[in-house]
Amino acid sequence: MRDQTNQVYTELRQRILDGVFRPSESLTEVALAAELGVSRNTIRKALLKLESENLVIIEENKRARVRWFTMDEVMQYLEVRELLEGFVIRQSLPFLGKADLAEMRAILSEMTKCLEARELVQYSQHNWRFHDAVYRLCPNRPAVDMIMVIKNQLKRYNIKTILVQGRGEDSLEEHRRILGALEQRNADKAEEFMRRHIANMRDVLKCHFELLA
Repeated sequence: MRDQTNQVYTELRQRILDGVFRPSESLTEVALAAELGVSRNTIRKALLKLESENLVIIEENKRARVRWFTMDEVMQYLEVRELLEGFVIRQSLPFLGKADLAEMRAILSEMTKCLEARELVQYSQHNWRFHDAVYRLCPNRPAVDMIMVIKNQLKRYNIKTILVQGRGEDSLEEHRRILGALEQRNADKAEEFMRRHIANMRDVLKCHFELLA
């Protein structure tokens, strides 16, 4: 039964992160149980796990809704992420090897190809891989965990920023600068460029929040 709950939790979580379930959308136990072929109790347990990740809200009447965020909340989360990303890349740099840099160059090359072909979903996927290459080297795992919580909560907002005209080209250049600083083993520049990257994404979201939310 625990495995079944985890499977349902994973499925619902992915739908939320992918935007299949929209912000503030009601998640009905009866309908979900019928669709997924499980008991309402299994759905309820899965929703409780999602609530613990701040991905859903369970209201007083026991109705669950997909968590939504105000613009101020999104800005505050991204301010925290900016600080954490700068800290993590500085912590990761001493552990960055030649193979890691080669992997990041290859990812950046794929990002370039995707942008040229206007394959924006694939671009976003490679973007995540680029950052993951930094995260896995960081010895401070709580900092990485906090970044991942924020990224997962705001994934449906962050991915859409690439749709803003000119943002893709800016994003690619920001990643090039980050990689360049890492290749030079310049921790100050790496932190500066990473923080600027997140700050720029925050500015784009703020300017286009109503369209991207």
